[in-house]
Amino acid sequence: MSTTLTTYLTFGTNCREAMNFYKSVFGGELQIMTMGEAPESDKQPEAAKDLVMHAYLKAPGFELMASDSMMGQTPANGNSVTLTLGTDSNEESERLFNALSAGGKVTMPLAETFWAHRFGMFTDKYGIPWMVSFNKPM
Repeated sequence: MSTTLTTYLTFGTNCREAMNFYKSVFGGELQIMTMGEAPESDKQPEAAKDLVMHAYLKAPGFELMASDSMMGQTPANGNSVTLTLGTDSNEESERLFNALSAGGKVTMPLAETFWAHRFGMFTDKYGIPWMVSFNKPM
């Protein structure tokens, strides 16, 4: 089995600008999905539709993920970086999610989403935010 660790940054409302800047420095391919482009976007407030739901920059030897915070709230120091584990199976996702979230606080239970076979979020017992994801093919 293979697991990767990726840094996930959260911005207030300038994720697109920041990720385009990082792309200009590192090169690579940048993918951006706004809240308005996501399934069930009709349930999002109009003010949130242009916010970045997910950005992914892949450059040689380098991966960075990011989003705007919901409704453009400014993230505080300590909650603007999330460690993201990418797995290659449902079983590995469940194993890592259950082990790392033990004693912590689950903020999104591990479940299937439109982009992943399994995705979940939690803060571990040491206060570190994590995401675990077994993504569907793009």
